[in-house]
Amino acid sequence: MKLKSLLTCTMTGILLCTSCIKDEAPNAEADILSCTLPSEILTGTNIDYNLPYDKSLNAYPIHIEVNNGTNLTNLAPTFELTDGASIEPPSGSIQNFTVPVRYTVTSEDGQWHRTYAIHIHYPSTESIPTVFNFENAQTVPYNKNEYYVLYEAAAGYSTLTWASGNQGFALTGQYFTPDDFPTGISKNGRTGNCVQLITRRTGSLGAMVGMPIAAGNLFIGNFDIGNAMSDALSATKFGTTFYREPIKLAGYYKYKAGPEFYENGEYTKKKDIFNIYALFYEKTKKQQMLDGHIATNNYEHENMVAVAVIDDAHETDEWTRFELTFDYDRYKKTVDPTKLANGEYNISIILSASKNGDAFKGAPGSTLLVDDLELICKQPLR
Repeated sequence: MKLKSLLTCTMTGILLCTSCIKDEAPNAEADILSCTLPSEILTGTNIDYNLPYDKSLNAYPIHIEVNNGTNLTNLAPTFELTDGASIEPPSGSIQNFTVPVRYTVTSEDGQWHRTYAIHIHYPSTESIPTVFNFENAQTVPYNKNEYYVLYEAAAGYSTLTWASGNQGFALTGQYFTPDDFPTGISKNGRTGNCVQLITRRTGSLGAMVGMPIAAGNLFIGNFDIGNAMSDALSATKFGTTFYREPIKLAGYYKYKAGPEFYENGEYTKKKDIFNIYALFYEKTKKQQMLDGHIATNNYEHENMVAVAVIDDAHETDEWTRFELTFDYDRYKKTVDPTKLANGEYNISIILSASKNGDAFKGAPGSTLLVDDLELICKQPLR
């Protein structure tokens, strides 16, 4: 429902409203906008409220990590909801979070309901996997469209859900199938399925707002749909807590560049190329997550600890292995074992079918297939 509101606001701004509405209709949205718990029990302040619908839970998931030893049986989160909405169980009521608690939000007009499964959990060194085979995907509905969301099975509290810009692309038109979106899945993987990233045209609406293409992308983090139209780089939030020290990122790819490269309002003879990179950085109170500006800033940021970037990307119709080494010397930092154990570092992997797609430059049709990714790490602390 947040996407519907964003599109409505965008089109309203474009067309200009000439009439005055005297009596506003009851709100038809039913969303959790934020959840508040005592700050001293949280391991971080970044919580993703926009995870896609989880069919296995029959609900929209929200994951909140708290410090070891927190009493999960006696927590009373409070919620900010869309205007006029109500929630059951009530905001501020004490609940037992040793298992996920289901909340139902009802819109002000009473016509819409949304169920959330809120999982409050302890940190786990096994909270995300280090091998990514892209075998798992589910389709997520948006109005009359559906798009793919990829996820990896993981030990501990949850699966790892990959993020992409598919939600933003869904704003550019109607009646898309899952295979029409920039980020999807292919059965032609090196072993089973693989991720398929394709740079797409965004049609008349995309051109109107200065976003004529959408590069297929996949990353560990989350996509802030609220900023998708106004600041696309800030909308891509990179990272999740990681309790191991990464050494290398390895995997396999195939790539075919699209026929015409688009930039600065016209097609050129420039050749498109893809990008694969990984970030390892420290979380601070000031900076919980890095965003899409990191690549345009040549991977420079005061929180950065190490980066791994592909430097020999090229077209190939054969599965080609890559092995990227995390460069710690670049930032002249070492990993603090205490901070690592306390979950004070984030990891992200970013894949894009067009290296400059974040600046809306690339060749429609550029296709990147990636399979059998692996984060090679030092042995975890015991």
